[in-house]
Amino acid sequence: MKNNVLLIMNSPNGNSVSLEVKKHGSKDNKEMLLSISSALLYGICSTSMAFVNKLVITSYKFDFPFLIMACQMLFCITFMEALRMSTLLYIPKYSLKLGKSFLWPSMFYALHAITALHALSGMSIPMYVAVKRCSPIATLLLSIVFLKKGLPSKKIVLAVIFISSGCILAGLGDLELDIRAYAYGALSVLAQGTYLTLAQKSLEEMSALLVLYITSYNTVPIFIFACLFHERQGVLQSQSFSDFGFVAHFAIQVVIGVLLNYSLFWCTASNSALTTSLVGVFKSILQTAIGFFTFGGIRFNTINIFGFGFNMLGGIMYTYAKHTERIKTHVQSSVKAV
Repeated sequence: MKNNVLLIMNSPNGNSVSLEVKKHGSKDNKEMLLSISSALLYGICSTSMAFVNKLVITSYKFDFPFLIMACQMLFCITFMEALRMSTLLYIPKYSLKLGKSFLWPSMFYALHAITALHALSGMSIPMYVAVKRCSPIATLLLSIVFLKKGLPSKKIVLAVIFISSGCILAGLGDLELDIRAYAYGALSVLAQGTYLTLAQKSLEEMSALLVLYITSYNTVPIFIFACLFHERQGVLQSQSFSDFGFVAHFAIQVVIGVLLNYSLFWCTASNSALTTSLVGVFKSILQTAIGFFTFGGIRFNTINIFGFGFNMLGGIMYTYAKHTERIKTHVQSSVKAV
Protein backbone atom coordinates (compact mmCIF):
# COMPACT_ATOMS: atom_id res chain seq x y z
CA MET A 1 0.00 0.00 0.00
CA LYS A 2 2.43 2.60 -1.24
CA ASN A 3 -0.09 5.44 -1.44
CA ASN A 4 -2.41 4.33 1.37
CA VAL A 5 -2.26 4.44 5.18
CA LEU A 6 -3.67 1.63 7.33
CA LEU A 7 -5.07 2.81 10.66
CA ILE A 8 -5.82 0.25 13.40
CA MET A 9 -8.14 1.41 16.17
CA ASN A 10 -9.67 -0.30 19.19
CA SER A 11 -13.45 -0.19 19.35
CA PRO A 12 -15.35 0.09 22.70
CA ASN A 13 -16.07 -3.67 22.72
CA GLY A 14 -12.38 -4.48 22.53
CA ASN A 15 -12.24 -5.54 18.89
CA SER A 16 -9.72 -3.92 16.56
CA VAL A 17 -11.02 -2.03 13.55
CA SER A 18 -8.85 -1.35 10.51
CA LEU A 19 -9.47 1.65 8.27
CA GLU A 20 -7.63 2.18 5.00
CA VAL A 21 -7.16 5.85 4.15
CA LYS A 22 -6.23 6.73 0.58
CA LYS A 23 -3.64 9.44 0.11
CA HIS A 24 -3.87 11.84 -2.79
CA GLY A 25 -0.72 11.44 -4.80
CA SER A 26 1.01 13.65 -7.33
CA LYS A 27 -1.23 12.29 -10.08
CA ASP A 28 -4.34 13.82 -8.47
CA ASN A 29 -2.52 17.12 -7.98
CA LYS A 30 -1.38 17.08 -11.58
CA GLU A 31 -4.91 16.46 -12.84
CA MET A 32 -6.24 19.29 -10.68
CA LEU A 33 -3.51 21.61 -11.99
CA LEU A 34 -4.37 20.71 -15.59
CA SER A 35 -8.07 21.33 -14.94
CA ILE A 36 -7.38 24.74 -13.42
CA SER A 37 -4.91 25.62 -16.19
CA SER A 38 -7.42 24.70 -18.91
CA ALA A 39 -10.11 26.83 -17.28
CA LEU A 40 -7.74 29.81 -16.85
CA LEU A 41 -6.51 29.62 -20.45
CA TYR A 42 -10.07 29.47 -21.73
CA GLY A 43 -11.09 32.40 -19.53
CA ILE A 44 -8.17 34.59 -20.65
CA CYS A 45 -8.60 33.80 -24.36
CA SER A 46 -12.37 34.17 -24.22
CA THR A 47 -12.17 37.52 -22.39
CA SER A 48 -9.69 39.07 -24.81
CA MET A 49 -11.33 37.57 -27.91
CA ALA A 50 -14.51 39.65 -27.58
CA PHE A 51 -12.55 42.91 -27.52
CA VAL A 52 -10.23 41.92 -30.38
CA ASN A 53 -13.20 40.84 -32.50
CA LYS A 54 -15.05 44.07 -31.71
CA LEU A 55 -11.97 46.10 -32.64
CA VAL A 56 -11.50 44.38 -36.01
CA ILE A 57 -15.20 44.31 -36.93
CA THR A 58 -16.25 47.82 -35.85
CA SER A 59 -13.17 50.04 -35.53
CA TYR A 60 -11.60 48.78 -38.76
CA LYS A 61 -14.98 48.19 -40.48
CA PHE A 62 -13.96 44.63 -41.35
CA ASP A 63 -17.28 42.83 -40.87
CA PHE A 64 -16.45 39.59 -42.69
CA PRO A 65 -16.98 36.74 -40.19
CA PHE A 66 -16.65 33.94 -42.77
CA LEU A 67 -13.20 35.15 -43.85
CA ILE A 68 -12.12 35.61 -40.23
CA MET A 69 -13.12 32.05 -39.34
CA ALA A 70 -11.64 30.61 -42.54
CA CYS A 71 -8.27 32.23 -41.71
CA GLN A 72 -8.39 30.88 -38.16
CA MET A 73 -9.13 27.34 -39.33
CA LEU A 74 -6.48 27.43 -42.08
CA PHE A 75 -3.87 28.71 -39.61
CA CYS A 76 -4.83 25.98 -37.16
CA ILE A 77 -4.63 23.24 -39.81
CA THR A 78 -1.25 24.45 -41.09
CA PHE A 79 0.22 24.70 -37.58
CA MET A 80 -1.06 21.30 -36.43
CA GLU A 81 -0.08 19.53 -39.66
CA ALA A 82 3.47 20.88 -39.28
CA LEU A 83 3.61 19.55 -35.72
CA ARG A 84 2.13 16.20 -36.76
CA MET A 85 4.52 15.70 -39.68
CA SER A 86 7.50 16.60 -37.50
CA THR A 87 6.30 13.99 -34.94
CA LEU A 88 5.96 16.69 -32.27
CA LEU A 89 2.23 15.98 -32.20
CA TYR A 90 0.86 12.44 -32.19
CA ILE A 91 -2.60 12.49 -33.75
CA PRO A 92 -4.00 10.40 -36.63
CA LYS A 93 -4.06 11.94 -40.10
CA TYR A 94 -7.40 13.45 -41.04
CA SER A 95 -9.74 11.22 -43.01
CA LEU A 96 -13.41 11.31 -43.99
CA LYS A 97 -14.10 8.59 -41.45
CA LEU A 98 -12.42 10.60 -38.71
CA GLY A 99 -14.24 13.75 -39.76
CA LYS A 100 -17.59 11.97 -39.78
CA SER A 101 -17.06 10.88 -36.16
CA PHE A 102 -17.16 14.53 -35.07
CA LEU A 103 -19.36 15.98 -37.80
CA TRP A 104 -22.35 17.28 -35.82
CA PRO A 105 -20.35 19.04 -33.08
CA SER A 106 -18.28 20.68 -35.83
CA MET A 107 -21.38 21.94 -37.63
CA PHE A 108 -22.79 23.48 -34.46
CA TYR A 109 -19.39 24.99 -33.69
CA ALA A 110 -19.39 26.67 -37.12
CA LEU A 111 -22.91 27.96 -36.53
CA HIS A 112 -21.93 29.31 -33.11
CA ALA A 113 -18.81 31.07 -34.40
CA ILE A 114 -20.58 32.87 -37.24
CA THR A 115 -23.69 33.89 -35.28
CA ALA A 116 -21.52 35.16 -32.39
CA LEU A 117 -19.55 37.44 -34.72
CA HIS A 118 -22.74 38.72 -36.34
CA ALA A 119 -24.23 39.40 -32.88
CA LEU A 120 -21.11 41.24 -31.70
CA SER A 121 -21.13 43.52 -34.74
CA GLY A 122 -24.57 44.91 -33.80
CA MET A 123 -24.38 44.92 -29.97
CA SER A 124 -22.32 46.62 -27.29
CA ILE A 125 -19.97 44.31 -25.42
CA PRO A 126 -21.97 44.47 -22.12
CA MET A 127 -25.18 43.51 -23.96
CA TYR A 128 -23.34 40.80 -25.90
CA VAL A 129 -22.00 39.43 -22.62
CA ALA A 130 -25.45 39.51 -21.01
CA VAL A 131 -26.88 37.40 -23.83
CA LYS A 132 -23.91 35.00 -23.84
CA ARG A 133 -24.29 34.52 -20.10
CA CYS A 134 -27.39 32.48 -20.90
CA SER A 135 -25.19 29.70 -22.36
CA PRO A 136 -25.18 27.65 -19.09
CA ILE A 137 -28.98 27.52 -19.37
CA ALA A 138 -28.77 26.02 -22.85
CA THR A 139 -26.02 23.62 -21.76
CA LEU A 140 -28.05 22.51 -18.74
CA LEU A 141 -31.23 21.87 -20.73
CA LEU A 142 -29.40 20.09 -23.54
CA SER A 143 -27.45 17.90 -21.09
CA ILE A 144 -30.80 16.69 -19.73
CA VAL A 145 -31.92 15.77 -23.26
CA PHE A 146 -28.68 14.38 -24.74
CA LEU A 147 -26.72 13.18 -21.68
CA LYS A 148 -29.83 12.01 -19.78
CA LYS A 149 -28.96 14.00 -16.67
CA GLY A 150 -31.51 14.65 -13.94
CA LEU A 151 -33.59 17.77 -13.42
CA PRO A 152 -31.81 20.74 -11.80
CA SER A 153 -32.27 21.74 -8.15
CA LYS A 154 -34.42 24.65 -6.96
CA LYS A 155 -31.31 26.81 -6.52
CA ILE A 156 -30.33 26.21 -10.14
CA VAL A 157 -33.85 27.01 -11.34
CA LEU A 158 -33.84 30.27 -9.32
CA ALA A 159 -30.44 31.22 -10.78
CA VAL A 160 -31.74 30.51 -14.30
CA ILE A 161 -34.73 32.80 -13.65
CA PHE A 162 -32.41 35.62 -12.52
CA ILE A 163 -30.13 35.18 -15.55
CA SER A 164 -33.01 35.09 -18.02
CA SER A 165 -34.99 37.96 -16.48
CA GLY A 166 -31.82 40.06 -16.23
CA CYS A 167 -31.03 39.46 -19.88
CA ILE A 168 -34.57 40.46 -20.90
CA LEU A 169 -34.51 43.62 -18.75
CA ALA A 170 -31.08 44.63 -20.07
CA GLY A 171 -32.37 44.14 -23.60
CA LEU A 172 -35.47 46.25 -22.95
CA GLY A 173 -33.24 48.99 -21.55
CA ASP A 174 -30.99 48.98 -24.62
CA LEU A 175 -31.81 52.29 -26.34
CA GLU A 176 -30.00 51.14 -29.48
CA LEU A 177 -31.82 47.81 -29.72
CA ASP A 178 -30.86 45.79 -32.80
CA ILE A 179 -33.35 42.92 -33.17
CA ARG A 180 -31.19 41.20 -35.78
CA ALA A 181 -28.15 41.22 -33.49
CA TYR A 182 -30.20 39.84 -30.59
CA ALA A 183 -31.56 37.05 -32.79
CA TYR A 184 -28.01 36.11 -33.77
CA GLY A 185 -27.02 36.22 -30.10
CA ALA A 186 -29.82 33.85 -29.07
CA LEU A 187 -28.96 31.45 -31.90
CA SER A 188 -25.29 31.61 -30.89
CA VAL A 189 -26.15 30.63 -27.30
CA LEU A 190 -28.22 27.66 -28.48
CA ALA A 191 -25.52 26.53 -30.92
CA GLN A 192 -22.79 26.84 -28.27
CA GLY A 193 -24.75 24.79 -25.77
CA THR A 194 -25.38 22.11 -28.40
CA TYR A 195 -21.81 21.71 -29.57
CA LEU A 196 -20.39 21.75 -26.04
CA THR A 197 -22.83 19.02 -25.02
CA LEU A 198 -22.11 16.91 -28.11
CA ALA A 199 -18.36 17.52 -27.75
CA GLN A 200 -18.42 16.32 -24.14
CA LYS A 201 -19.62 12.90 -25.29
CA SER A 202 -16.90 12.67 -27.98
CA LEU A 203 -14.14 13.98 -25.72
CA GLU A 204 -14.43 10.85 -23.61
CA GLU A 205 -12.55 9.08 -26.42
CA MET A 206 -10.62 11.94 -28.09
CA SER A 207 -8.04 14.44 -26.94
CA ALA A 208 -8.71 18.18 -27.09
CA LEU A 209 -6.04 18.60 -29.78
CA LEU A 210 -7.58 15.89 -31.95
CA VAL A 211 -11.01 17.51 -31.60
CA LEU A 212 -9.57 20.89 -32.64
CA TYR A 213 -7.77 19.24 -35.57
CA ILE A 214 -10.92 17.49 -36.81
CA THR A 215 -13.11 20.55 -36.27
CA SER A 216 -10.76 22.73 -38.30
CA TYR A 217 -10.84 20.35 -41.26
CA ASN A 218 -14.61 19.85 -41.01
CA THR A 219 -15.47 23.54 -40.94
CA VAL A 220 -12.88 25.23 -43.18
CA PRO A 221 -14.67 24.25 -46.46
CA ILE A 222 -17.89 25.76 -45.11
CA PHE A 223 -16.20 29.03 -44.13
CA ILE A 224 -14.29 29.32 -47.44
CA PHE A 225 -17.39 28.61 -49.55
CA ALA A 226 -19.50 31.08 -47.53
CA CYS A 227 -16.77 33.72 -47.82
CA LEU A 228 -16.56 33.33 -51.61
CA PHE A 229 -20.33 33.36 -51.95
CA HIS A 230 -21.24 36.17 -49.50
CA GLU A 231 -18.15 38.28 -48.79
CA ARG A 232 -15.86 38.14 -51.84
CA GLN A 233 -16.81 41.53 -53.29
CA GLY A 234 -16.66 43.33 -49.95
CA VAL A 235 -13.26 41.83 -49.08
CA LEU A 236 -11.80 42.79 -52.48
CA GLN A 237 -13.03 46.37 -52.07
CA SER A 238 -11.73 46.68 -48.51
CA GLN A 239 -8.66 48.86 -47.97
CA SER A 240 -7.99 47.45 -44.50
CA PHE A 241 -5.03 45.27 -45.46
CA SER A 242 -3.05 48.37 -46.42
CA ASP A 243 -3.24 49.48 -42.76
CA PHE A 244 -0.40 48.00 -40.68
CA GLY A 245 -2.43 48.42 -37.49
CA PHE A 246 -5.26 46.35 -38.93
CA VAL A 247 -2.90 43.63 -40.17
CA ALA A 248 -1.34 43.36 -36.70
CA HIS A 249 -4.72 43.16 -34.96
CA PHE A 250 -6.06 40.71 -37.54
CA ALA A 251 -3.05 38.43 -36.97
CA ILE A 252 -3.63 38.61 -33.21
CA GLN A 253 -7.30 37.82 -33.78
CA VAL A 254 -6.44 34.70 -35.79
CA VAL A 255 -3.91 33.41 -33.24
CA ILE A 256 -6.15 34.07 -30.22
CA GLY A 257 -9.04 32.44 -32.08
CA VAL A 258 -7.04 29.22 -32.47
CA LEU A 259 -5.96 29.33 -28.81
CA LEU A 260 -9.57 29.93 -27.77
CA ASN A 261 -10.78 26.93 -29.76
CA TYR A 262 -8.12 24.69 -28.22
CA SER A 263 -8.67 25.98 -24.67
CA LEU A 264 -12.43 25.54 -25.06
CA PHE A 265 -12.14 21.86 -25.98
CA TRP A 266 -9.35 21.32 -23.43
CA CYS A 267 -11.47 22.84 -20.67
CA THR A 268 -14.45 20.69 -21.69
CA ALA A 269 -12.27 17.57 -21.73
CA SER A 270 -10.55 18.31 -18.39
CA ASN A 271 -13.73 19.39 -16.63
CA SER A 272 -17.16 19.34 -18.29
CA ALA A 273 -19.33 21.29 -20.72
CA LEU A 274 -21.03 22.93 -17.74
CA THR A 275 -17.72 24.02 -16.19
CA THR A 276 -16.71 25.57 -19.50
CA SER A 277 -19.94 27.57 -19.52
CA LEU A 278 -19.39 28.64 -15.90
CA VAL A 279 -15.88 29.88 -16.67
CA GLY A 280 -17.60 31.98 -19.30
CA VAL A 281 -19.83 33.45 -16.60
CA PHE A 282 -16.82 34.53 -14.50
CA LYS A 283 -14.96 36.15 -17.39
CA SER A 284 -18.14 37.87 -18.53
CA ILE A 285 -18.14 39.96 -15.33
CA LEU A 286 -14.76 41.41 -16.33
CA GLN A 287 -15.89 41.89 -19.93
CA THR A 288 -19.01 43.74 -18.77
CA ALA A 289 -17.05 46.10 -16.52
CA ILE A 290 -14.54 46.99 -19.26
CA GLY A 291 -17.21 47.05 -21.97
CA PHE A 292 -19.16 49.80 -20.21
CA PHE A 293 -16.38 52.26 -21.05
CA THR A 294 -14.93 50.94 -24.35
CA PHE A 295 -16.09 51.02 -27.98
CA GLY A 296 -18.57 53.79 -27.23
CA GLY A 297 -19.68 52.26 -23.95
CA ILE A 298 -23.37 51.97 -23.18
CA ARG A 299 -26.07 54.41 -22.11
CA PHE A 300 -27.13 53.84 -18.53
CA ASN A 301 -30.78 53.83 -17.47
CA THR A 302 -32.74 52.27 -14.61
CA ILE A 303 -33.97 49.29 -16.65
CA ASN A 304 -30.63 48.11 -18.01
CA ILE A 305 -28.84 48.68 -14.68
CA PHE A 306 -31.33 46.37 -12.96
CA GLY A 307 -31.08 43.97 -15.89
CA PHE A 308 -27.29 43.73 -15.73
CA GLY A 309 -27.50 43.35 -11.96
CA PHE A 310 -30.01 40.49 -12.10
CA ASN A 311 -28.09 38.84 -14.93
CA MET A 312 -24.79 38.97 -13.07
CA LEU A 313 -26.36 37.88 -9.77
CA GLY A 314 -27.94 34.90 -11.51
CA GLY A 315 -24.56 33.92 -12.93
CA ILE A 316 -22.95 34.04 -9.50
CA MET A 317 -25.85 32.09 -7.93
CA TYR A 318 -25.60 29.48 -10.66
CA THR A 319 -21.87 29.06 -10.15
CA TYR A 320 -22.25 28.77 -6.36
CA ALA A 321 -25.11 26.25 -6.65
CA LYS A 322 -23.16 24.02 -9.03
CA HIS A 323 -20.06 24.25 -6.82
CA THR A 324 -21.94 23.19 -3.69
CA GLU A 325 -23.66 20.36 -5.59
CA ARG A 326 -20.31 19.13 -6.84
CA ILE A 327 -18.85 19.11 -3.30
CA LYS A 328 -21.92 17.29 -1.99
CA THR A 329 -21.65 14.65 -4.71
CA HIS A 330 -17.94 14.19 -4.03
CA VAL A 331 -18.54 13.75 -0.28
CA GLN A 332 -21.33 11.22 -0.88
CA SER A 333 -19.08 9.26 -3.25
CA SER A 334 -16.28 9.23 -0.67
CA VAL A 335 -18.63 8.01 2.05
CA LYS A 336 -19.91 5.19 -0.17
CA ALA A 337 -16.34 4.21 -1.05
CA VAL A 338 -15.46 3.93 2.66
